[in-house]
Amino acid sequence: MEIAKLYEDELFQIKHKMYNTEKAICYVLDKLGLKLEEDFKFFTEIDNTPFTKSNKHKVDVMLTSRKDGSKLYVEIKGMMTYIEVNKLQFLLNETGKNFYILQLTELDWIKPYKGRSAKAAFQKSKSDFETQVQELVDFVNGNCSGEELSNRSKVRLKNFIEHRGKDLKTWKKSQKKL
Repeated sequence: MEIAKLYEDELFQIKHKMYNTEKAICYVLDKLGLKLEEDFKFFTEIDNTPFTKSNKHKVDVMLTSRKDGSKLYVEIKGMMTYIEVNKLQFLLNETGKNFYILQLTELDWIKPYKGRSAKAAFQKSKSDFETQVQELVDFVNGNCSGEELSNRSKVRLKNFIEHRGKDLKTWKKSQKKL
């Protein structure tokens, strides 16, 4: 099935709108025939991980269908809060694993977004979805490595932080008050 058609698929939209983005993405990856493990847990091998006492982190999806046996850990993200951004920086930079951030709600994830209309936002969201899912397909097909995709996520996260830095600082201040 074509990636663009999957984005408009009624079941995908229902799952995504019901705040079950992880299940919606797993549905899409399954439709594309990608082998994956959901809710995979791995030991980070780093003491004092900032988000758990047990040093175990539950990854949203682990892609395993690559012929050479390499794995890609996929974090599926919605709204990027200050806490989420810090957690993602840790996963990308400190674990030694190949992580990929699949971001579906922030319109300026792949590049800054300046549109104003709902139609433009839908088209940008659809385009970002297609780009990211195609990157996962390319990984599975051996057209790019997990390290390449992990580095791409690092760059996108860095650019997102630079572009949305003011928002992130505001969120940090409001979270301290809680």
